[in-house]
Amino acid sequence: MSAVGVHWFRYGLRLHDNAPLLKAISSCSTLIPLYIIDTDYFTPSSCGINRMGFLLDSLKALDEDLREKGSKLFVAKGKPCDILRTIIQQNKVEILTFERDTEPYNRAMDESVFSMAESLKIDVSALWGHTMFDPEYLLGLNNGSAPLTMTSFQKLMYVTGHPPKPLDPPGKITPPPEGPLRCEGVHLFPNPPSLEDLNEFNFKQEDKTTWFVAGEKEAMKVMEKFFAQKRRTANFEKPKTSPTALEPDTTALSPYMSRGSLSSRLFYHRLKDTVKDFKNASKPPVSLQGQLYWREMAYLIGFSTPNFSQMKGNPICKQIPWQTGPDAKILLEKWESGQTGFPAVDAVMNQLKTEGWMHHLARHLVACFLTRGDLWVSWEMGRDVFDKHLVDADWSINNFSWHWLSCSAFFHQYFRCYSPIAFFKKTDPNGAYIKKHVPMLSKFPAKYIYEPWTAPKATQEACGCVIGRDYPKPMVDHSTVNKINMGKMKKAYDAAKPLDRGKKRETDGKDSPAKRKQSTLSNFSEKRINC
Repeated sequence: MSAVGVHWFRYGLRLHDNAPLLKAISSCSTLIPLYIIDTDYFTPSSCGINRMGFLLDSLKALDEDLREKGSKLFVAKGKPCDILRTIIQQNKVEILTFERDTEPYNRAMDESVFSMAESLKIDVSALWGHTMFDPEYLLGLNNGSAPLTMTSFQKLMYVTGHPPKPLDPPGKITPPPEGPLRCEGVHLFPNPPSLEDLNEFNFKQEDKTTWFVAGEKEAMKVMEKFFAQKRRTANFEKPKTSPTALEPDTTALSPYMSRGSLSSRLFYHRLKDTVKDFKNASKPPVSLQGQLYWREMAYLIGFSTPNFSQMKGNPICKQIPWQTGPDAKILLEKWESGQTGFPAVDAVMNQLKTEGWMHHLARHLVACFLTRGDLWVSWEMGRDVFDKHLVDADWSINNFSWHWLSCSAFFHQYFRCYSPIAFFKKTDPNGAYIKKHVPMLSKFPAKYIYEPWTAPKATQEACGCVIGRDYPKPMVDHSTVNKINMGKMKKAYDAAKPLDRGKKRETDGKDSPAKRKQSTLSNFSEKRINC
């Protein structure tokens, strides 16, 4: 075994449960662990400082983990296919391994890489690993289509049984080449880069404000700390967690799952072991197991739906005449900058920019506000803002969520809207969350904290914040525009009815071979969680 290999890290920034990495280790005498910062994918306009900072910190952590096992991470910047070709040719590489991806951009890149590798006559091993199951396998079990409801997806999960157990991390890693890597013409960093090393972004390390600590070891630490609270883990119900908690009321593992620092299969089986003695543990879809199902479902739909990231040409997306022009951009800018005049909305958007994360119900509030609730701005524009700032940015989940919250797909009760005034009062009547993330309102009494424009002028002056001067007035009258937008939604839905009737009804896998093997699916959720 004298072959030189490249393992191309992408989302699977970890050593545990990494099948393509293990394949490379077993096949090579020299191994080049490589990450490529794709300059077409990561641009200054599409990637904010916290998202990029978390990625770079994840690379540094991965490099440290590799060095502990006698290797190191090589990080380059540019076009992946060109960089791979150069490194393969100049280092006489014979084997390339990487984790397959469901995102259309990366799938197209994969095809280019396959073609390049074929032309260079090298072996390629591309394996699934970012989800619990291979998406092609799941589609095969469901007649080639993705379930569009959680009920039908849970039935599919009943058929599959437990996902494969995670693979152990390698005991040691094949050493890298001796001396400098041959890569003439490639922008190769001497070490994993810092924010300042990405000159085109003009980022400074001190401006990164997210509190998340990156890396596989940190992911394990956070997971085990949560699972140590066994009863909390067993009784977890996502809808009952608080969007206004000053510390995360959930696992806060989404950034690690999105970068692949934590395997979903490892999480699943650790969860299963943790709750096995609790007979009355919560069940999907609200349980922690259910959260994995939501993730898996979003990935499967994104993988199998044409044009999933846009409304046009998207077969499951309602065609709604959202605002997209110059006026929409003005509204979007106020929303993104936390200047809507609604403290709850502005607090969430400020948290997004400072921490790169917020509770899922907080995301629901601001997404509804931007789209069908108040501003009637296209969900695609809001999606891009989330994608820019979130440290847990995830193409499949982000698009899935914006479909849902805009009532473009999956959820169709458009008459149910989140109130930007009343919603947070349920969990935070005194406005502690508002005061943290909109500090100019910190002195307002609780009775005015969600509607500061209703406070007497003298109260505003005493609090050091006059509405319209120090903090904006509400950009819309919620009660008025909400009714108008419901009318628009009804009109769009009515126009879609003839098209909907013409579409083939979802089968939910009822005719698939795997489904025919099941004599009954009664009580499937109870059987699934207790097995």
